[in-house]
Amino acid sequence: MPNFNWLDAYQITSAVPHLEFPKLGNSMNMAITVALTQMENSQWWDAEKIEKAQFAQLFQLVKYAIKSVPYYKDFPVPRTPQELQHSWHTLPVLERGNITGEGSDLLSKYPPKSHGKINTQYTSGSTGQPIAVKNTQLSRVFWRAFTTRDHIWHGRDPSWKLGHIRIAKTGVAEYPGTLGKGWGALKGKDALIETGPIAGLNINAKLEEQAEWLLRNEPDFLITYPSVIQRLAEYCLQQGIRPKNLKQIETISEVLTDKVRHLVDQAFGVRITDLYSTRELGYLGLQCPENDHYHIQSEGVYLEVVDEDGRACPVGVPGKIVVTPLHNFAMPLIRYAVGDFGVMGTPCSCGRGLPVLKSILGRERNRLRQPDGEHRWIALSAKAYGEMLTIAPVREYQIVQVSLDELTLNVALEEELTDDQTKALSMWAKKSLPFSGTVRVVSHKKLERSANGKLELFQSLIE
Repeated sequence: MPNFNWLDAYQITSAVPHLEFPKLGNSMNMAITVALTQMENSQWWDAEKIEKAQFAQLFQLVKYAIKSVPYYKDFPVPRTPQELQHSWHTLPVLERGNITGEGSDLLSKYPPKSHGKINTQYTSGSTGQPIAVKNTQLSRVFWRAFTTRDHIWHGRDPSWKLGHIRIAKTGVAEYPGTLGKGWGALKGKDALIETGPIAGLNINAKLEEQAEWLLRNEPDFLITYPSVIQRLAEYCLQQGIRPKNLKQIETISEVLTDKVRHLVDQAFGVRITDLYSTRELGYLGLQCPENDHYHIQSEGVYLEVVDEDGRACPVGVPGKIVVTPLHNFAMPLIRYAVGDFGVMGTPCSCGRGLPVLKSILGRERNRLRQPDGEHRWIALSAKAYGEMLTIAPVREYQIVQVSLDELTLNVALEEELTDDQTKALSMWAKKSLPFSGTVRVVSHKKLERSANGKLELFQSLIE
């Protein structure tokens, strides 16, 4: 276990006037501090001890859900945490449609008042099924605790300048961008720790504007989407430019590929990290400080990768990601299928007992279906991507499966494609995917993103 004390390394804020030693925060920050201090220990427990603690909490959650939530009234009442753990796989998986169609039945009739104010989290609806999930202020405590853990794991200096290129409403953070103090939404005494300046830019800024913003602001730490940093890295390599202060890049929302990791290292000379979270569930996985895989955030969620029968998939075998938030008593989501597929990994060499999520494969709608009915995941290699660029200067691409035997390849580039380029791109897609049906190529000036800024590289319209 590393000899690291985050309270020594990070300067916490004081909410009490004239009190600088020892400092005391407000009630929210004191709760975060207590949770995070415990989490600094629990990450090093062995897997068996972590799972035992999780089922002690799940036992509380399930009993409360059966008693107060109509949807769960017919669930078998467990007598002990051990009994619940033994029968866990027999509980039905909660699908997204259950929330849209039966959302009111999932609300607790009397959520614990001690868990704080009830909030509503809305998802972007990128799956075509927008949903609203209720949770309490307690969820916010753990969200901010995991955010701080992410900074601790990756050794970020809170005095660094943070930059972010993210989705924002029209008119907000438009080029040339915005400047502020403090990394998070909460500033001053409402912040847990003292942090440096922040610079923001709307994701809709042009590529050359993003590059100019990056060089002008010189952030130490950048947060954005994999598709954005890919284009930015390619542009910087092409123009022979590199920011001087950039030390870390973190990606969110989209699936991060090895190709983008290598490209970022080549363009900026920094290691890219990734996190896995959803608005309705909070943090699910943080990238290991020493490896590229993810550690499941077991203090906040119980995450499984299961087969079609709801049983755990063996290590290395892809399956459906199913998540149970441990602390949402306002709207318990027991064995909720988030819509993603993933692969569990072996125990990590870093020594943490937190389970390993080896990779995130994307959503059900991100699986290519061949004309013969077989499914496969899209995984274009760096070589394949390079071959595409030799055909045309494509800035972004997206593959849409229209039917079993037809794909649409949407490409964004400045100039219209020639007939020869269109034919070559169609042949490239059929070979690289591979796909035995028809590929129709459509050029655009710009590809449309979802409401939360994501660009899905592949999506299927097949039911």
